[in-house]
Amino acid sequence: MMKKGLLLAGLILAGGAFAAANLDPILFRPQIQEEPTLNQMSGYDLESDFSFEKFLDNKHPFSNKKYEPIDLQTINSDFTFNNAKKFQLRKKASEQFADMAWHFWNENKGKKLSINSAYRSFSFQEILRKGCAANHCAEAGTSEHQAGLALDLGVNGRTLDQKSLTWLKENAHKRGFHQTYQKGENIDGKKIEPWHWRYVGNKLAAELFEKKMSFAERFYIKNLDTPHI
Repeated sequence: MMKKGLLLAGLILAGGAFAAANLDPILFRPQIQEEPTLNQMSGYDLESDFSFEKFLDNKHPFSNKKYEPIDLQTINSDFTFNNAKKFQLRKKASEQFADMAWHFWNENKGKKLSINSAYRSFSFQEILRKGCAANHCAEAGTSEHQAGLALDLGVNGRTLDQKSLTWLKENAHKRGFHQTYQKGENIDGKKIEPWHWRYVGNKLAAELFEKKMSFAERFYIKNLDTPHI
């Protein structure tokens, strides 16, 4: 009787070993945490109208198309070529731009940034858009100028020269600014605009600078979306 019991136990053990040997080894592989890619990253508020990181294009307008920032203020800087006080930005963007204007003046032998445009209301943008091509002027309700975060810049009352543009490309991110339209229509939805600089905050500006990406590239990769044009 004992021999039969031992024989049965041996068969069960052998059968279990055989089954384990034939199980797919993939089931036993430890799961390895993959390095996060850009489209898995989070931590930015790309949707709220009031967010510094709000992404805007024709497919992604303000939720309130006539949105108007509540913290607009005149730009207070003595280091712009023209009177900065004629223009408005949101408080944080205004302060950061004033700091950037001083550094530009200090590091470029007395050259001064010119402001050609800053905050523009929905109604102003609507009028402007009527006489402007779609790949050059944003629809009212989709403009970064309406967000109170964007400026069109020149230098000493003229268009940006190459040296001044290079300085902005290498330094603007330190104050949270980014050249929105830098890769052309197929990527950014608009022609390249070297004069258009938008405040996105230091964290996002630094990331875009380090990755050499435009804001549209960052947004559409993160959201696995299709282009906006």
